[in-house]
Amino acid sequence: MKTKTIVLLAALLPLPAQAANWLQIQGNEAPNSGHFKLFGFLQPTYTTIDADPIQGLLGAAAPFNGQLTLPNRVGPDLEDNDQAQFFRARLGARGNILPGKINYFLLAEAGRNAVTSQRDVMMTDASITFNYIPGARIRAGLFKLPTSEEALVAVHLAYPYVYFSNAATNLLVESQARSTGAVNATGASNGATVSGGSGFRDWGVQVYDWFNKGPWEFSYALMVSNGNEIEALSDNDSNKDITGRLQASYVFGKSKGPNREDASVWLWHQNGEREFGGQDFDRIREGIGARYQKGPWRATAEYLRGDGMIFGGPNPPFPRQPVQIGLNEKANGWYLEGGWRFHKNWETSLRHDVFNRMTETAALERQFTTTTLAANWFFYKNTRLTLNYEWRELDVPNLSAIPAGAQRTNAQLIADNLGDRASVQLTWFF
Repeated sequence: MKTKTIVLLAALLPLPAQAANWLQIQGNEAPNSGHFKLFGFLQPTYTTIDADPIQGLLGAAAPFNGQLTLPNRVGPDLEDNDQAQFFRARLGARGNILPGKINYFLLAEAGRNAVTSQRDVMMTDASITFNYIPGARIRAGLFKLPTSEEALVAVHLAYPYVYFSNAATNLLVESQARSTGAVNATGASNGATVSGGSGFRDWGVQVYDWFNKGPWEFSYALMVSNGNEIEALSDNDSNKDITGRLQASYVFGKSKGPNREDASVWLWHQNGEREFGGQDFDRIREGIGARYQKGPWRATAEYLRGDGMIFGGPNPPFPRQPVQIGLNEKANGWYLEGGWRFHKNWETSLRHDVFNRMTETAALERQFTTTTLAANWFFYKNTRLTLNYEWRELDVPNLSAIPAGAQRTNAQLIADNLGDRASVQLTWFF
């Protein structure tokens, strides 16, 4: 593996000490928290991938021999297999407009990631919450959709890994696409991405609240959103996304904060449509999960699935190639992870995740499996160092369904060429 100097930055917020209900933490302010609070975080990150340029491709793919495949390049620039960059660099403000009744949340991103892949600076959050109706708080603007726990978590405070699981990355970080050829109802169509990643966010209106009964906490959220790129305030069609989430938590003792001790279960569903080649196609996402955290131990499990529009990435997997998009496809994935805080300043974590893509078409199906070993060193109250090593595998489950010859040989070569990934990340927040 190559080595380079590490210099990458990113930024988000220090959150007030509230229960680890992300709908509450990110959407609300304590009445006595003031009118204005500046916050931010930086995450300089270095990533290296142990992979060599591919060799042996046949037929139309032969000109790509000697190049790195896209999965073996560090995003979002996708130029080399090792890079130091400011992965996230976020600055924001939050506070009360009318304490206890109206509050706001603003956040901008200047790091190098999927959100800023086409713009140097992006607004990622711009919302106002109205707390007037008992049992039905209303949040409007740009903010995180009420989906997976992995999507909702505050990465600088409560996420022990550098990169998200394959399922969350592929199913929930959305880029808008346009058709560049014939539209195929089955199999895959060619397209091109026309926006950066969504960062799990959208413009819309959400009704939500939480209810406490003894040690139990129950919460819900229902959001109507555009389903368009996040830099566009307006919608690009007449379709709206509907996303709902339910969660039940048993809170141990009086623990609070984004790492509170609890046992939680949740489920969520998102239903929408996207225009592609002059037609509308479903985009359905849903999932279920559970989490346990008490004392030095933590465990989380989630299952996610997608139906309708599924992105397969550039095909062949090299720069400036058509993006493979399934319009009536399916995908599913899951992860199981756990952590042990064996010292007040040290935590080790292990995650295993599996993602099955394009499961409706045997020749297109691919399975991604990643096992991540992580260590976090909390050497100051607002600063930590994260080390990750990922054993990555790509399988072609139905190799015999691919026509014999160049196509089958190339598919297996590309799968076998996927390299392991190592990363180190510094997180500092204020």
